[in-house]
Amino acid sequence: MSIGTLWGVGKLADRIEKIIGKKKLDKFLDKRKGLGRSRRGKISDYAFRKPASTQRRVKRINTALDVAPYAATGAGAVAIMSMMSGNNNNKKKKS
Repeated sequence: MSIGTLWGVGKLADRIEKIIGKKKLDKFLDKRKGLGRSRRGKISDYAFRKPASTQRRVKRINTALDVAPYAATGAGAVAIMSMMSGNNNNKKKKS
C-alpha cells in the first residue's frame, strides 16, 4: 500500500514540476529547519506511516489542480460582470 502511495506522491511532484519548474520544486523539497531532515524526507516518512491520509491529500491536491483553470476563469468572468453592472448603475444615477 505504501509503495502505491509513494508512486502517487511522485506523480503529483511531476505534475507540480511541470507548473513551477524543476529547480523551484527541488529547492522547496530540499529545505530544512536547522540540521533537521529535508521536506522530501518528511513527506516520504509521512507517506510510509499514514498511506491512507497521504492518498487523500494527493487526491485533494490533484482535484484542486484540475479545477484551478476553470475557477480562475469563472472568477474573472464574475469580476467583469460585476464591474459592468456597477457601471450601468452609476450611469442610471447620473441621468
